[in-house]
Amino acid sequence: MSSIDDFLTVVEERGVRYALLGALAISAIRPFRITHDVDVAVDPADLWKLKQGLSNLGYVLLKNPRLGKLEFKHREKGDIDVYTESISGISVKLLLDRSLEAELDGRKVRVISPEDALLLKASAGRERDLADIAVILLEMGSRLDWDYVKKMGAELDLKLKDILRKSVDRLPISVENPPKVRKELRKLIDDIMR
Repeated sequence: MSSIDDFLTVVEERGVRYALLGALAISAIRPFRITHDVDVAVDPADLWKLKQGLSNLGYVLLKNPRLGKLEFKHREKGDIDVYTESISGISVKLLLDRSLEAELDGRKVRVISPEDALLLKASAGRERDLADIAVILLEMGSRLDWDYVKKMGAELDLKLKDILRKSVDRLPISVENPPKVRKELRKLIDDIMR
C-alpha cells in the first residue's frame, strides 16, 4: 500500500477529522499531476489517533517547527505531512470547517475547498503552485466563492490579481485550445478582481 492508502485507512478506521491539501486536493478537482507525498490538515484533537495508527504501520513522527508541520516518515513510502495549527496564515480549523467530500481514485475523501486550495497555492507561489491555480480557475472559474477569496487574499496580503494572471500562463498541456482558454480566464480574473 502507498502512503495515501495507509493514511486513508487509518483515518477511516479511527475517525480522524482531516482534509487533504496540495496536489491531492487538486487531483480531486482535475487529475493532472502525480505526487507520492501526502499533505493534510488534521484536527489537533485527533492527532493521537493518527499517530497510533501510522506507528502501527511503520511510520515515525518527526516535528518540523521551521515549516510548522509534523512529518510521518516511512522507510519505503512517501511522507505524510500533517498540519494541525495553520498553513500559510490560514487556520486548520477554518480549512476543516470549509472542507468538502470528493472522490480520489474511486474513494471518498475530504479535501480543502477549491477556494482554500487556491489561496494556499497563491501563498506558496512556486511554478507548480501556479499550474495548480490555473487548474482551479479552469475547472471552477466563476463558481468559486470570490468574495471569500478576495477577503482572505487581502488578509494574507497577497497580490492576488497578479498571481492569478500569472497562473493562466501555466495551464496544463492537456487543455484544448490554450490561447482561447487563457483569454477567457484573463477576462474572468479582470472582471472579478476589479
